[in-house]
Amino acid sequence: MLTVDNKVIQCRFPQLSLNINTLTFNIPDTDQPICQSWFYPIIIENYHARLVVPYLNCTAIFYVGEGDKKYEKIPVQLYFNVNILLISDYFTVRCKDPSSKAIYPSLPYASIHYNPNTRDRLANIKKNEDDFNVLVLGFDSVSRLQFERMLPKSFSYITKQLNGLVLK
Repeated sequence: MLTVDNKVIQCRFPQLSLNINTLTFNIPDTDQPICQSWFYPIIIENYHARLVVPYLNCTAIFYVGEGDKKYEKIPVQLYFNVNILLISDYFTVRCKDPSSKAIYPSLPYASIHYNPNTRDRLANIKKNEDDFNVLVLGFDSVSRLQFERMLPKSFSYITKQLNGLVLK
């Protein structure tokens, strides 16, 4: 565990030799950091985020902006089991334990937030019989051959049922 100003910045497994005789153990009575890659303190559902870990104090920092301009950071406090509306598609979540020691890394999230302008624009699009959808599925030559060998039913469905075109 590496720390700077009593904040955990990284968790590492020690590289120790089994034959070392100068090794001493010093286990302090402090809270140890949680170093788990599967730790996700929030759930995203229906354009909302919700904190699902009751003992954490978490803040979502939304990045609002467009294009190459500077993005504005908007922090929103998260409360246990309370839904908040997603403000933007990209945000990070920072969590602290009850004693306010930062032990959790900043977690990035990408989702789709509700945008009423997009809904209005899509509702007013006129449909005609010439509309079509295009799916481009790209593989390099090795991946394409592996796809044909390992997923023959999927390959057959894409090429025969959907009239997919294979470029060699």
